[in-house]
Amino acid sequence: MEETLATPDTTRRSLSPSCSSAVKSRAAGFERRTKRRLSETKASVREDYQEEEEEEEDEVKEKIEALQRIIPGGTALGVDALFEETAGYIMSLQCQIKTIKVLTSFLQRLDQEDMKFGG
Repeated sequence: MEETLATPDTTRRSLSPSCSSAVKSRAAGFERRTKRRLSETKASVREDYQEEEEEEEDEVKEKIEALQRIIPGGTALGVDALFEETAGYIMSLQCQIKTIKVLTSFLQRLDQEDMKFGG
């Protein structure tokens, strides 16, 4: 069976069976090389992704350790309990801030009244 091959000058020429098998062999080789390169590229991307994931995990661990140092008793807590304790701690700090503001305002008014009465 003869196959034809298109050439740049748009003429067709016949390929001998041995030439045809050589073309098929080259095509198969090209396909194998392409698959290998694609596989290597995928492996490289996978490695990059894994490195990024590991870096993110390290960052999260560092942040959790920092949070454990900030929260009273945090070093003895697991992650879930640490987050719950953190929420409670934040609410407690907010209440303390409000209390300090109220006390400051009260003391300022007392000072102003003392100044009015010559105190």
